[in-house]
Amino acid sequence: MKKKIFIIDDERDILDIIKINLTSEGYDVRIFTSAETALNQLNSDIPDLIILDIMMPGMDGYEFCKKIRALDQFKHVPIIFLSAKTEEFDKVLGLELGGDDYISKPFSVKELKSRVKAVLRRTSAAASPDTATSNIIKYKGVEINTDNYTLKIDGTPVELTKTEFGILEIFLKHPGKIFTRDNIIDSIRGHDVYVVDRTIDVHIMNLRKKLGPYKNIIRTLSGVGYGFNE
Repeated sequence: MKKKIFIIDDERDILDIIKINLTSEGYDVRIFTSAETALNQLNSDIPDLIILDIMMPGMDGYEFCKKIRALDQFKHVPIIFLSAKTEEFDKVLGLELGGDDYISKPFSVKELKSRVKAVLRRTSAAASPDTATSNIIKYKGVEINTDNYTLKIDGTPVELTKTEFGILEIFLKHPGKIFTRDNIIDSIRGHDVYVVDRTIDVHIMNLRKKLGPYKNIIRTLSGVGYGFNE
């Protein structure tokens, strides 16, 4: 079955270019000139990937991302931000809101196709059942469920972004190991994803806040990286 991709951008030329190139790769591509029309379509259609512009009239890409990330059925649909906003702050914000990748305009079609393949490949791998491992990982009052991407702290559910969950999962699965920032990015995003300085630091900071009384289970080794502090 063809992977379905939604492209949301108010620039018709960009929509046409992306659609032609991704359709030639065998994807089922749907295009939208506004976030509002795409949001309406989501009521009856769930894509495998969303390519999302940030600066659009009406609802912008950030707001669209926040809205769908708040809904369980769309929480794990991957999003690639596509924008002329190139400041580090904008890229970090996009990832923090739940984006899986960020590509700056103007972009290379070859690079875009590579990023799309990488994100879909990781998503498919994450969705594949692994009968060799338990879906529940516990440590003291921290419990994660790798089937539904949930975290409980002393029995109370705590919301995590997909990236935060991925970081916590690799730490809990590899106690005692220290991961560099590049190790973490490779483990949860893949080797060919745009890397922004301090992105991992921001995710770690937010994750520690959400862990509350167990924030110290994340260890920092100065000048090296992060890991699980048993």
